[in-house]
Amino acid sequence: MRCSLLSLTHAALGGLAIAAAWAIAYTQSPKLVDAKHLQDWAFSKLWSHMSQTMAARLDAVRRPLWAQAHGRVLELGIGHGEALALLPRDADGRVHGISSYTALEPNAFLHARLARTAAAAGLAVTYDPATCPDSARADSGNPGGYPVLTIVNATLDRGYAPESVRAPFDVIIASMVLCSVADVHANLQAIHALLAPGGRFIFVEHVRHTDDADSLQLRALAALQTAMTPVWRLVTGNCHLDRRTGRAIAEMPGWARVEYRTHRGTDGLVDRLTPFVYGVAIKE
Repeated sequence: MRCSLLSLTHAALGGLAIAAAWAIAYTQSPKLVDAKHLQDWAFSKLWSHMSQTMAARLDAVRRPLWAQAHGRVLELGIGHGEALALLPRDADGRVHGISSYTALEPNAFLHARLARTAAAAGLAVTYDPATCPDSARADSGNPGGYPVLTIVNATLDRGYAPESVRAPFDVIIASMVLCSVADVHANLQAIHALLAPGGRFIFVEHVRHTDDADSLQLRALAALQTAMTPVWRLVTGNCHLDRRTGRAIAEMPGWARVEYRTHRGTDGLVDRLTPFVYGVAIKE
């Protein structure tokens, strides 16, 4: 499993160019620029280059985790939904054991491709009318009785879900999303509240190198992550390189068990700057 540094570099340069254009436009006429709209558009262009590379990097660790999805599932920041192909399948290749799939994605520019990916993965697609009023909301129909994936334009940044997101959920998934949320702890509290007792929180999140690392190189990389984050987040949809997400999950009360491992890549600078944790937290 190799991460293409060249692709990531090209994508980052594209993101920088877009961000520079946005900054110039904003300084010239702030009232004519919707900051979130342009930021979302810029990130959608960046992510269109990066998402397949990211999937190739992560799918080996995501596959056994996504195989645990069952019942009512909620995924945060689903993006284009490439990992939907990893959901459990029956002998005929149909999605198995999932009754409903709620997909939170606050960037409307990603919704159309997400809908296509979900349909290709064997899910019927609908939009939440309460949060996606401007979407086409074309009902894909469901003559085959497939599980329904509902696209919801929302986050958990306020510590709770929109009214259209109905708890409890058997499984909640977050993959490379808590790095960019406004408040990690608010999101974790909402995740815990939305899970049914015994429910599973499945996560794959890139993190800061640990402070207590016994390697001078890792300590140097951790310092570089912190130094780069203020600029990095401007061109990557608020992505932070230096969050301690694994520790935050493990230290949060209310879990019966938290198990995770850390992967540290060696394939180029970007891979070295984005170690990730992956695992499961089970609610009491």
